[in-house]
Amino acid sequence: MMQTERYILVDTPESFKSLLEDLELYDMAAVDTEADSMHHYATRLCLIQITIGEHHYIVDPLCGLNIAPLFQAKAMQTLIFHGADYDLRLLWQTYGFSPKHIFDTMLAARLLGEEHLGLADLVRKYFGDELKKENQKADWTIRPLPLDMCEYAIHDTFYLHELCAILAEELNVKGRMDWLMEQCDTLIEHAKKKPEKLRDPWRITGSSQFDRCSLNILKHIWDWREKEAEALDRPPYKVMPAELMLAIVRVLHHTFPTVDEARLPRLPRNFKEERLNSFMEMLKAAVETPENEWPEKLPKAPPPTVIPHSELLAILKAWRDEKAAALQLDPALLGNKAQMIWLAIPGDVPWETRFEEAHLMNWQKKIWTEILQKELPKAPRIGGEEQ
Repeated sequence: MMQTERYILVDTPESFKSLLEDLELYDMAAVDTEADSMHHYATRLCLIQITIGEHHYIVDPLCGLNIAPLFQAKAMQTLIFHGADYDLRLLWQTYGFSPKHIFDTMLAARLLGEEHLGLADLVRKYFGDELKKENQKADWTIRPLPLDMCEYAIHDTFYLHELCAILAEELNVKGRMDWLMEQCDTLIEHAKKKPEKLRDPWRITGSSQFDRCSLNILKHIWDWREKEAEALDRPPYKVMPAELMLAIVRVLHHTFPTVDEARLPRLPRNFKEERLNSFMEMLKAAVETPENEWPEKLPKAPPPTVIPHSELLAILKAWRDEKAAALQLDPALLGNKAQMIWLAIPGDVPWETRFEEAHLMNWQKKIWTEILQKELPKAPRIGGEEQ
C-alpha cells in the first residue's frame, strides 16, 4: 500500500540545488509531466515529477527558476515513464531535452501481453493500491499548487521504479527485453520529429461535403474562434465546439446570404454584448466575401500508394494472428494495418524489401522470419505465383 505521501516542491534555488545533488547519486529516475492543454490556448509544461530513491520531487517550471541544469544531471539520462510519447515530445519541444535511454512501463506491459495497460490498472494488479483520479483534468497552472494536486501528481511516479523492476524481470524471462529497448529507442527518436503542420486546420471533420460557399463561412468561424481563444487564453473547443461550428454553417448555407441570429443554433451562454456583436459581424463579413475569394474544395483523395494482394494479405493476417496467440500478444504488435499492407504488396518482391518498406523493427523481422520459415513451404500458390 502507498505510504503517506511526502514530496519536495522544487520552486526555490535551495530546493533545486538539493534535487540536482540527489540526481547525481542515482543512475535512473522515474519521471512524469503535467501540461495545461485543457485549460489554456497554448500548451505549457507545468510540472515535472521525479522520483529517485525515497524522494519524490515536484519541479515547478513556471516558478521563474532556470531549470536547464536539471537535464544534464546523471539520473536524468535514463528515465522510467509510463506512456512516454507525450512526455518525451513535451520535454523536447520545451527544453530540447531527450534522455539517452528510457524504460516505458506501458510498452513493457504490452509486450508482456497485459490486457489492461493503464498505470492505475497495473498498480492495482501488482501493488493492490488504487490511484487517485480526482485531478485528471485539473488546471496545472494554478499557483500556489493545492495539496491534493501535488499528492495526485506524485502518484504518477511513485510506483514506477518497482513496476519497472517487476516488468523487466518478466521481459528477461520471456526473452523480450531487447524488444522493449528497440521500441523505446525508436520512441525517443520519434519524439524529436517536428509535428507536421496541417495545411488548412479549419477543414475539420464533417466539412468535406461542404461546397465552396459553406467552406468560406467555416473558415471565417474558425479564424474568429482562434483569435477569441487566444485572447481569452482558452482552448478553442471551449470557445465553440466543432459540432456547433458545423451546425451554424449548415444553417447559413440555407439562409445565404441572409444572416438571421434567430435562426442560428443556440449559441454558448457567454455570447453576449461585445462577443455576440463580434461574432455576428464576422458572419456578415463571411457571407459578403466575394466568390472568387472562397476556398476551393479539396480534390478527391488520391488512391493509396500501395494496394495489397488481397489473398496474400488474408493469409499473412492469419499467420500473424496465430503467432500472436501463441506469444499471448496483441496481433497489431507483430504488424499493424499499414505494415500488413506493405508486407502483402503484389509482385515478386523479396521479403527483406517488404520488411524494410513496412518499417518493421528487428525483433518483428525475426518473428516474421520464423513465421515464413514455418508457413511458406506448405502455403498454397497465390494468384498463380509462388510466394
